[in-house]
This record gives sequence, structure tokens and C-alpha cells, in this order.
Amino acid sequence: MRAVHERFWFGPAGWAYPDWKGRVYPLARPEGFHPLRYLADYVNLMELNTSFYAPVSAANAEHWMALLVKHPDFRFVVKGWQRFTHDATGLPSKAEMDQWIAGVMPIEAAGRLLAVLLQFPITVLDSPWVRQRLTALRAALPASWTIAVEVRHNHWLRPESLAFLEKGGFAFVNIDQPQGRGTLPPTALRTHELGYVRLHGRNVAAWFDPGSGRDARYDWHYSQRELQEWVGPLRSLAADGAPTVLVGNNHFHGKAVAAVLSLVHALAPAAVLRVPEPMLSHFAELRALQTPSQRGLFDV
Repeated sequence: MRAVHERFWFGPAGWAYPDWKGRVYPLARPEGFHPLRYLADYVNLMELNTSFYAPVSAANAEHWMALLVKHPDFRFVVKGWQRFTHDATGLPSKAEMDQWIAGVMPIEAAGRLLAVLLQFPITVLDSPWVRQRLTALRAALPASWTIAVEVRHNHWLRPESLAFLEKGGFAFVNIDQPQGRGTLPPTALRTHELGYVRLHGRNVAAWFDPGSGRDARYDWHYSQRELQEWVGPLRSLAADGAPTVLVGNNHFHGKAVAAVLSLVHALAPAAVLRVPEPMLSHFAELRALQTPSQRGLFDV
């Protein structure tokens, strides 16, 4: 991949969004259509969401791998089970943990697993509890797997907190999120070989409203000025060809795909990116990203 460098991966968090029909996906889906295979023509990473809610079946994971045979460079980040990060009563049993790991193994076996993402809520500060939880998860998950940690409170910016992550071999996740009291600001930090950026959007009103639904919280269309703020940090993280991940989590109406495509273009203006045809009608800024000939993805 020559848009930034060969170890730069970008894509959305998840693909199962009904509101993407007619905006990212075609209204009339051809026979055999699958969203993952479709998206692999335009991005080279998927952050798997379903694994957050329940263990993935190995059969499903094997099916996804089969869909990607024409995209050997496509990679996955698998989001850790919510019971890993949101349940203070304890970790799943060994049998449950083994079940969750088994669902990820086909992705690893295909050479497509970049990392497992542990996403903690903003209420989780650095404390003995979370350090013990992270240490236990590191011991329970395969040693060869990279573990990325997303925290959302600025308490984690203390040198001793970052040192704990670095010593434990955890990759710090830099995030763009709505700003309020205690929230982690945008950063360009690396505590592991893997650099990671997640874009959540900046919908302050919905983000801090407990009555807002998922779609409202992540309903944010990044302006080109806002995306430009991430060009320098991403270039810093990706310096010297270091492996780097960029994920759009502002999923509503396909805005995550628009954000990552626009930001990759800002990072490497000479790159020619393919854009899903339906998106051209909804995101005028994407029309400048491609040529009429629709040359191959990442051709320069």
C-alpha cells in the first residue's frame, strides 16, 4: 500500500449499519454481495465490532477470510469482549475466554490480525484494578497477539500511566472524541510499535447526553479543517514506516468511511483512492480523491 506506506491500515469500525444502504453500499445489491468484500475494494482494514458484544464463531471468521482472498493485504483489529473491559465483577471463565479466542483464531491463522482492542469507558482511571485487569488479560490472550488499549480520561496521560502501558507491551490508542471535563484530548503517543488513532466524532451534545442513542453519539461529519489537525500526528506515528492504524468510528450515514478516505488523501495527496460510488452523491469532498479512470486502489 503506497498511499502512506505499506504498513498503514485504515478503515471503519464495523460494517453492519442499515443506514449505509444507498450511502456507502448500493441500493440494489448484486447477487452474492457482502459488505466486507465490498469495503475491501476501498479500505485495507476492518475494526471488528461484533466481538465486543459476544464471541465470534470460528465458522463466521473463516467465512470472512474466504471473502478476502483477492485482498491479501487486508487486516483486522478485533475489539475485545465488553466483559473484558466493562464488567468490574471479574473476567469470563476460562471456558468462555477460550471460546472468545477460538473465534479470533481463523483471523490470526490467515495472517490478518493486527491487534485486539480493549476499549474502556471514560469512567475508568488508572488504578490497581485496571492494571490487574490488563495484566490478567495479557496473560489470558495469546502472547503473540498485540493488545491495544483505548482509555478516554486524561488521567492516563500521567507519565507513570503511560510507562505502565509501555512496560506491559500495550499499544496506546490516540482518540478524537468530544471534549468535556476529564476527557482525553487528541494525542500522538506510542507505547508500542503499533501506532493507533480512532476518530469518534465531536458531537458534544449527544456524547454527554445519557438519553442519546448510538447513532446520535457517533453522528459527526468531520470538516477538512478538522481532519487536517490529524495529518501531523499521523505522520509522526507513521514515521519510518512504523505500523499504524487509522479507524473511523463516526459511523452514522457512512461518515467514518468518508473521514478515513479524506484523511488518507490529506496524508498522501498523490495517492489515487477508489471511492464507493454511492458516497460521491453525499460527500462532495470525496470527488477529488479519485480520477475518472478509477485506477487501482493505492495506485500512485
